[in-house]
Formats: sequence, C-alpha cells, structure tokens
Amino acid sequence: MDEKKELLKEIEELLNKYNDTLEIGPYVLEYLSCEDLESIKANIIKKQETVISDNSQWLQQFKTKEK
Repeated sequence: MDEKKELLKEIEELLNKYNDTLEIGPYVLEYLSCEDLESIKANIIKKQETVISDNSQWLQQFKTKEK
C-alpha cells in the first residue's frame, strides 16, 4: 500500500506542476493497482513532454529573424 501511496503522490505532483490545486482522493488506491498507477504516471509524463514540444514549435513562429 505504501508503494501505491507514493505513486499517487508522484501523480499529484506531476499534475500540479502547472496548477497546484489538484488533490486525488486516497480512496482510489482501493481500485487501482500499482501497474495502473505506473501507467497513469507514464501517460502524464508523455503528455507533458508532448505539450512542451508542441509549445516550442508554436513559439518558433514568433521568433524574430536577425538582419
């Protein structure tokens, strides 16, 4: 159960990277396995990496060209 609590904490930290008001109820630990939590964590990390990449590409259009 401690491993599940730690994974839940890591997931909350990832989700709160940009918004620090999210809190996941501990009751979800009853329904999710460690594998489920690991998968959720991996998906969040993957989505955050994609957002960073997408934003970088979008921001490039505003980059001024040197003369």
